[in-house]
Amino acid sequence: MHFRILGPLEIENPDGLVDLGGHRQRAVLAYLLLQANQVVSTSQLLSALWADDDAPMTARKILQNAVWKLRGVLSRPPRAEQGPELLTRAPGYLLRVPQQRVDLLDYQQRVVTGRAALAAGEVERARRSLGEALALWRGPVLSDLVEEGICWPELTALQNRRLDVMEDHFEAALACGRHQSVLPDIESLVAAEPLRERASGQLMVALYRCGRQAEALAVFGRVRSALVDGLGLEPGRELHRLQQAILTQDPTLEAPRTAGTRERAHLAPANSGAQPPADSPAGPATVPTPALSAPTAPEPSASAEPVITPSAPVAPAPRIPSPATHESRTASVVMLRFGLGGELGRVLAEDRDRVLDVLTQIAREKTELHGGRVTSVLGSTVLAVFADGADPADIAERAVRTAAAVRDSLSVPTGTLTPPQAAVRGLTVHAAVASGEARLPRRPCADSPSPWGGGRLVDTCRTMLDHVQAGEIHVCDETRRHGERAAAFRRACASALAPWELHALHDEAADQPWGRADAGVHVSELELMQHTLLHTRQRSAAHLITLIQGSGRTRTRLLMEFQRRVEESHRGHVRVLAGTVPPPRTGDPLAVPAEILAAYCGIEPDTPGAHATARLRGMLDGLGPADGADLYAPLARLLSPRPTTVAEAGTGEVLRAWGKFLARAARKQPLVLIWDDLQHADDALLDVVERLTQTHAGVPLLNVVGADSGLPDRRPGWATAHPRTVTLSLSPEAGDALDRLLESLLPPLRESEVA
Repeated sequence: MHFRILGPLEIENPDGLVDLGGHRQRAVLAYLLLQANQVVSTSQLLSALWADDDAPMTARKILQNAVWKLRGVLSRPPRAEQGPELLTRAPGYLLRVPQQRVDLLDYQQRVVTGRAALAAGEVERARRSLGEALALWRGPVLSDLVEEGICWPELTALQNRRLDVMEDHFEAALACGRHQSVLPDIESLVAAEPLRERASGQLMVALYRCGRQAEALAVFGRVRSALVDGLGLEPGRELHRLQQAILTQDPTLEAPRTAGTRERAHLAPANSGAQPPADSPAGPATVPTPALSAPTAPEPSASAEPVITPSAPVAPAPRIPSPATHESRTASVVMLRFGLGGELGRVLAEDRDRVLDVLTQIAREKTELHGGRVTSVLGSTVLAVFADGADPADIAERAVRTAAAVRDSLSVPTGTLTPPQAAVRGLTVHAAVASGEARLPRRPCADSPSPWGGGRLVDTCRTMLDHVQAGEIHVCDETRRHGERAAAFRRACASALAPWELHALHDEAADQPWGRADAGVHVSELELMQHTLLHTRQRSAAHLITLIQGSGRTRTRLLMEFQRRVEESHRGHVRVLAGTVPPPRTGDPLAVPAEILAAYCGIEPDTPGAHATARLRGMLDGLGPADGADLYAPLARLLSPRPTTVAEAGTGEVLRAWGKFLARAARKQPLVLIWDDLQHADDALLDVVERLTQTHAGVPLLNVVGADSGLPDRRPGWATAHPRTVTLSLSPEAGDALDRLLESLLPPLRESEVA
C-alpha cells in the first residue's frame, strides 16, 4: 500500500484506490500518518478529532471503533511482507509503515538530500532532488479533510516549510542558470506571499537575468511598500544591496556560464562586505545573497504548533513550467463550492466522498457542456477554466452559464428576487466567476495533470467565494462587463472584490432547474397535498396521502419538495417529521418511529441515555398530563439502542404508545409525517400507519406515504375503505443530475443484506 497525504488523503494498492470509509476514521488515519512510526497518545487523537467542548461522552468508544475499522482496511489483500501495521502501544497507537510507502516521509527524505547537495555546491543534483520532492505535492496537505473542517497546527507547519523548500529549489535552479524556466513559479510564490524577502530577492535576480531590469526594481518597491505600510519595517540589508547591484548592473548578478556549474555566483555587489570563502569553487551558489538563504538544516518533523484555517489554504505549488509550453491568454475561471450541512443526516457522515464524487461529476458535465475544463478538485471545491476562443464576451458568458447550470440543477426556484433554494436540505451551492489574463498551457490534453491551479484569477475567485451566500453567483467587474449580453447583474454588497451578482440569464432555455423544468409534471399532486394540509389544519381532521411510483426517484423528489414548501409557507405553525424505512434485515423495523420520536424531542444520536430519557419525560409533560405515565415506559424502550428491548416489551405496545404520542403532539401543533419506502415496513408498522387517520381522526395530522408497487401488492386494499385518504400513482421521469444526487445519498445494498 502507498499512503498519500500531500494533497487529498489516499491509499493505493495494486488494485487501485482503497475505500477509507467515513470522515472519522479517515481523520484518525491522517493524524497517525502525520506521526508515522511514532506512538500517538489517545489524548492527542481525541484532541485532533474534537475540540474540548465538542467531544461526546462516547468519544473514546468512537475512536476505538475507527481504529478497529482501519485495521480491517489495512489488512485487506494483497498483503506484503512489510505491509502497514496499526498497533496498540501505550499510551495510544502506532502506525508502522515503511518510509518509501508514505509520500510525506519520501518528501522529507528528498528535501534532506537536496539541501545537503545545495550545501555541498552540487546545485544540479540539489535542483533535481528538491524538484522531485515538490512534485509529490498534489495540493494543500490533507486538503479534503481541511474542507471538512479539520484544523490541525501540523498542517500549517508543513505548508510553511514547503515554502522554504520552494525557495531552496529556486536557489538551486538560479545557480544552474535556469532563471527563465523558474521565473513563473517564483512570480506565483511572491504574489501569494509578498512579505517573503528571500523569494522576492530571487524574483529580482530572475527578472534581471531575463533583461527586465525595471520590473526587478519594481519588485523591490512593492516589497518595501508592503513592509512599511503593513508592519512599519524596512526591507533587510540584503534586499537593499541587491537593489543597488541591479542599479549598477553589477556583473556578479549574471547567470552562471554553464548549467550545473559549481562556480559560486556572488549576487551581492563587491563592496557589500560579503566575501567568498577560501574554497569558493566548491561552495554553494546562493541567491540572491548568503543572508537571504534559509538554513539548510534537515526537514523537521511534522509536529510544529501554528494554526491553519480551511478558508484560506496556501496555494499549491504549480509544476515547473517551460516558457515554450505556456502562454498568456484571456480566460474566465469558475469556482464552485458545495456545502454539506448536518441536515443531510447520518448517511452523509459515512458516505461523504460518494456524494462529493456525484457533485463533482455534475460540475464536470456542465463545464464540458459549455466548452470548459475542470482543472482542480479540492474537497468540496471545484475549479473550472474557460479559455478556448478569441471573444472575451463568449468566454465569460459560457463561464457564467456553467455556474448557473450547476446551481440550478440542484435547486428549486423561489421567485425573481431571491436565489433558488436547495432541493436537498443541507446541500448548498456557492459560485464565483472571474475573468482576465491568465498563463495557461498552450495545448492542454485530457490525460495530463491539472494544468493550472493558481494565479490571480483563482485567488480572486477564492476571495469572492468566502462572501457568497447559498445559491448566489458573484462575478468580478470584468466578467459583468463581458457578460451583459447574456445575463442581468445587480450590485452585490457583500464584498468589494465581488461587486456584482448574477440576477438572471436572458435566455433560460437550457439547464433549467428541476423546479422550473419539470415540477409542472407533478404540480397537481403538489397542489393537492398542500390543499389537503390546509383542510387538515382548518378542520382538525387527520388525512392520509399515498404516493406510488416504481423507481422511487421522482417520488422522493416530490416528497422533499412538499416538505420544503410546508416548512417555508407554514413556518412555525406546522411541525414536519420525516423518515425513510430501511429494507428488511438492514436495520431496526422500528427505526423510523424511533427517529421521528427522537427528532420531536430534540435527541441526537450521540445524546447520553440519561439526557435522552430526561428530554423524553420533559416532552411528555409539555404535551399534557393525560396518559404521560403510561406512555413514558414504552417510548423509552423505543429510544433504547438495544433492539432486543423492543422485542421483549412487544412491538404492539410500543407502536400503540407511539400513535398516542403523535395524537397528543398534533393537538398541540399541527403535524405532518412524511414516509418514504414504506413498502419495506413490517405488518405491525403498516397497520399503525394505515389506521392513524381512523384511530386519531379528530386531530390535525397529515400522513404522507411514499412507496413502490410492493405496497399495493402486499396490501391490495391499502387505505381504500377509509375516509380522508387518497392514493396517487406517479408517472416515471427521465433521470437527471438531482436524481443521481438522490441515489448517492441512499447507500447501496449489499447482497448479504438482502439475501
